Amino acid sequence: MIDIAKIYAYANKAYNDANCTYGDGSYMIHINMVMQQFNRISAVFKKPADIDVTLGAVPCHDLIEDAKQTHNDICKVCGKDVADVTLAVTDVPAENRLLRHLLTMPKTVRDYRAIILKMCDMHANASFSKANGSSMYRKYVREYQYRKPIFQMALEWYVDELNLDVLQEFWNELDELHGKTK
Repeated sequence: MIDIAKIYAYANKAYNDANCTYGDGSYMIHINMVMQQFNRISAVFKKPADIDVTLGAVPCHDLIEDAKQTHNDICKVCGKDVADVTLAVTDVPAENRLLRHLLTMPKTVRDYRAIILKMCDMHANASFSKANGSSMYRKYVREYQYRKPIFQMALEWYVDELNLDVLQEFWNELDELHGKTK
């Protein structure tokens, strides 16, 4: 069973120790935004175990990339499944954003839980940057153009694991957030 309070405390300490911030505030602002999206769409998973693992990965999803935690560190506190999903969404180092994403997506698409987590992360980043007038919003809109088709194709492999109505509603919301119309 996932101990979300323990995971939140661990993640908060790790982000604070690494001086991670989001906007002008605590990095937990971002974590809470991702969690809010996940809680809204968690019914996308047919299996309760997938909800638990992804719930545990939400606070951890940037720990390797931004707080210098390792897969093993996360595994010790959160369990192997949570650590594996976290690793699946962690960007691969590369010289620019496009290469980072293109090198990361092959490992993300191997786990449908990681794709859903990344979609929640994309929602949080785009909505925060749009609401705050950040220039990052334009980058997120451009990145959505190549991420969406890749993630959609990959999710077709996992249709037996997912509630497709919930998934489609979330895609529609992401499309609207990223300025795409049908």
